[in-house]
Amino acid sequence: MSFAGALNAFRPLTRVSTRLSRKSHTIQRYIAKCNFVRTTRNCKTLQGGRAYSAGSTRAMSNEETAAKAAAAAGMADAGAPTIFDKIISKEIPANIVYEDDLCLAFRDIAPQAPTHVLVIPKIRAGLTQLSKAVPEHKDILGHLLYTAQAVAKSEKLDKGFRIVVNDGEEGCQSVFHLHLHILGGRQLTWPPG
Repeated sequence: MSFAGALNAFRPLTRVSTRLSRKSHTIQRYIAKCNFVRTTRNCKTLQGGRAYSAGSTRAMSNEETAAKAAAAAGMADAGAPTIFDKIISKEIPANIVYEDDLCLAFRDIAPQAPTHVLVIPKIRAGLTQLSKAVPEHKDILGHLLYTAQAVAKSEKLDKGFRIVVNDGEEGCQSVFHLHLHILGGRQLTWPPG
């Protein structure tokens, strides 16, 4: 089935949520579908049963599509609740690897490397994108980076890791709640993108 066909088959599942507008709910479903298609088509299995994406052009195309759809729907400026807000409130299950009063770290559902963990602030406070940071965000930004290195240590990424922040449509940001990606567990290539 083509990606478009899979998306069309998924559309009837879109419902109006009491907490989310129809537009943001549709975008979140669309992003989940992009991740599902990418995961099922492009995964390799690692020792221990975890899967990761081979990082094909199709996967990048899906991320670009999801980012463009989120931007077109006005998700960047809306500050509407995101899927991350539901993970923070434990409405949606996640494989949490670290949590404190300020942030949460959990495994990505469509990993791009053997280890792929997201680190998010628990309170957005207008911090939907790194480019929207203001001086009041300095403390949480520092805490997110410090947490990322602590998580990398706990994940035994002693040979190296990469921290990625996608910002805006052209940066392929599809969830407008600032988050850091920790990638590792294999030799990463350069240049990215």
